Amino acid sequence: MGNNKNNKGVNWDKVEVKSLMTVVLDTIRRRILTGEFRPGQKINESEIAVNLGISRSPVREAFRVLERDGLITTLPRKGSYITDISLNDLGELFEIRNILECYALDCIKKRAKESPDNIQSMIEELDRNLTKKHDPFSVISGFHYNLVELSNNSRLIELYKILAVSLRRYWLIYHSKKGQRDISLEHHQEILNILKKGDYSGTKTLLKKHIQYVKGVVGKRVKEILSS
Repeated sequence: MGNNKNNKGVNWDKVEVKSLMTVVLDTIRRRILTGEFRPGQKINESEIAVNLGISRSPVREAFRVLERDGLITTLPRKGSYITDISLNDLGELFEIRNILECYALDCIKKRAKESPDNIQSMIEELDRNLTKKHDPFSVISGFHYNLVELSNNSRLIELYKILAVSLRRYWLIYHSKKGQRDISLEHHQEILNILKKGDYSGTKTLLKKHIQYVKGVVGKRVKEILSS
């Protein structure tokens, strides 16, 4: 009875239990995104395990996720390094991204002419899913991937998946800045509102503007990381 009395009023939904691997992952990821771990810097599993006072197992698991995220690169017989970033790399990736996403809109426009009711219902579904919280650490999730998928062009979708792997590091940098999700949500809603009206030219203009905005935010942070 005493325990029940002491626990009365406790909101257990607020309790978040994280695995040791997740804690290690969050710690390393934060240090990479803030620039504390420098691009090109060697990073050692054993050293991190010793510094954190834990075994190598959760660190090894965290490294696998970080490599998948494009944050670290492991070279055979050489070890693991923080993946390099540069303004030139950012510019090239976003230029390709702009081309692929705009071409996706051209494909959607073509589909709309062939089957207007069907494509409109898909756009409405995209709108309904807009406010759902997507994992920024996933390669293929969120508004932009869903938009490309709507093209129904299998080659384009595969190309975008490949691009997304290289973009992931910059997406993580973008999402690490407070308030960016809300700004992106607002931009995406504006894009969808125009798309639902069938104004593909206007949609493309807003999409390009959004991509340029993201590039600017990330570019500023990349400069800070490289110059610190």
